[in-house]
Amino acid sequence: MALTKIDICNQALLKVGADMIASLDTSTSSTDAHIRSASLCNVFFDQALEESIRVYPFNSCKKRAIPVKLSDAPTFEYKFAFLLPNDCVRVIDVFDNDNGYNDRLKYVVEGKNILCESEKIFIKYAAVPADITHLDSLAAQVVILKLALKLAYPMQLDDKIENSILKELEQVVLPYARSIDTFESSDYNQPESEMLLSRYEDTPRF
Repeated sequence: MALTKIDICNQALLKVGADMIASLDTSTSSTDAHIRSASLCNVFFDQALEESIRVYPFNSCKKRAIPVKLSDAPTFEYKFAFLLPNDCVRVIDVFDNDNGYNDRLKYVVEGKNILCESEKIFIKYAAVPADITHLDSLAAQVVILKLALKLAYPMQLDDKIENSILKELEQVVLPYARSIDTFESSDYNQPESEMLLSRYEDTPRF
């Protein structure tokens, strides 16, 4: 089941033992505890969401675009500059053609621009979804834990609780989410195993 913004906030609040909320609108909250929970979620939600996507570009957050070339060329090293889409959180790849293939096209992201040698580029990037319910279930779990970590300090939680949430994120949920997400793309190239290659008297490629 797709999780809404309020669902994600409530699951993060449960992680830190706080009261759940019916709305993020503090004017509708009936108690000080609900007002505090809603206020903190309003402060930290967007940051937790963007950081989660920045850490790993989930398939449910991927987009494609042809960036606009800027009239001002870079001062040195690169010939062309392009403006990143407003919703770009992380550039995944840059191509010089619409086949999604390039021979090591050299580029760099500087600020909100991409600098490179090609006059026209095609990019794959990760963006914050306009509709939070479009996040897949595992990506949503990462956001829940990221948000819970941000809530832990202002709610003055015991360090053991914060460390437990961090451990769940880094050692369980994020690796599992990455694994499942990666296998849903044909771009994935499984690393060669030295043990398997040795059976064929081959050498791993680096």
